[in-house]
Amino acid sequence: MDIQSFTLPFERRSPYHPPADYAELRRESPVVRTITASGEPAWVVIGADIAQQVLSDRRFGVAKPGVPTDKESLLCDGDAHARLRRVISRGFGARAMESLRPRVDEMADRFVVELFEAGPPADLVSKLARPLTLAVITEMLGVPVDDRARFYKWAEAVSVLIAETDAGYVETWMELAGFLGELIVAKRANPGDDLLSALVAVRDADDGTLNDRELLLAAAALLSGGQLTTANALSIGVVKLIQTGGLAGFAGGEGVAVAVEEMLRHQAGISGEAFPRWAQTDLELAGQCVAAGDMVIVRLEAANRDPARFPDPDRFDPGRAPVPHLKFGHGPHRCIGAAVARMELAAAITALANRVPELAMTCHPDEISWTDHPLDSGPAAVPVTW
Repeated sequence: MDIQSFTLPFERRSPYHPPADYAELRRESPVVRTITASGEPAWVVIGADIAQQVLSDRRFGVAKPGVPTDKESLLCDGDAHARLRRVISRGFGARAMESLRPRVDEMADRFVVELFEAGPPADLVSKLARPLTLAVITEMLGVPVDDRARFYKWAEAVSVLIAETDAGYVETWMELAGFLGELIVAKRANPGDDLLSALVAVRDADDGTLNDRELLLAAAALLSGGQLTTANALSIGVVKLIQTGGLAGFAGGEGVAVAVEEMLRHQAGISGEAFPRWAQTDLELAGQCVAAGDMVIVRLEAANRDPARFPDPDRFDPGRAPVPHLKFGHGPHRCIGAAVARMELAAAITALANRVPELAMTCHPDEISWTDHPLDSGPAAVPVTW
């Protein structure tokens, strides 16, 4: 293969693994020249160490040099991004996470009990993975219980906006924005014990307060970023846990934290191409001359299978000694909801191990149908029994 110019996407022979071509290219260089599916030239980063460097290096931005970004959203760089990040991060502090944990455990257990009481067979995606991740987000945002049915519909729509027409995007976004705007007004008038109320109430001499649009975009980002990938990680992770000894050994939470890290590392999603970085200046990267304005795509799924960091990287080992993976990114744009995602995965695996330790697949994993989502493909359904 000519490592100076190849065209994405590579053939994905299995949805559980990155394309095999990444491993072949990595033997030549951790950074390779490519042409994207849309015909644009780009550099693709497939080595773990270089990926971590790019994600933390401020010489790479979320927009081309000189192109303005929306300074009221997290998809910006520099001081504007740092301010938003500092303010929003206050809602994800240690105290807030510890107060959320019992509710996440309770919700996970409730969904598993409902799944169990309905009897086998069952679909793990529709009965646990998707409803749990959405329930946690609505809990965090303080969405009134009576409104959650509508919120679930919007969340599902938001997760596929990129694949829909502009008209569908505008209509869905206007509905969601209207709802969130009303919710923000309600939280200002009558704050509760939730993340959105905490963000509304933030006052700081240096960072100021978040305006309504900043609050709205932050809430929408939590909704779209926290639901899809976590639901996929849980669905895929359970399949792999069943394949490697089952769930019984995780009863009482034994070994769950370590297993969750392997579940996250092994998730072979495709989201890296949706959020590329752009070189802000001429620089050298792993011996390659990258020019200002060049697109750089960090392939997290490839970096997380780098044998230089993860011995026998394609083997799923739920007891693997933890090694820092890049599932949540790295640096200033690292996923702000990483702690919540870990909490949800741990709660769900523990509840399944406690309630249905004999959980098994009703089909071979290769027979599972997958979504064709442009951000993060995952199982459409995971049929299980016990």
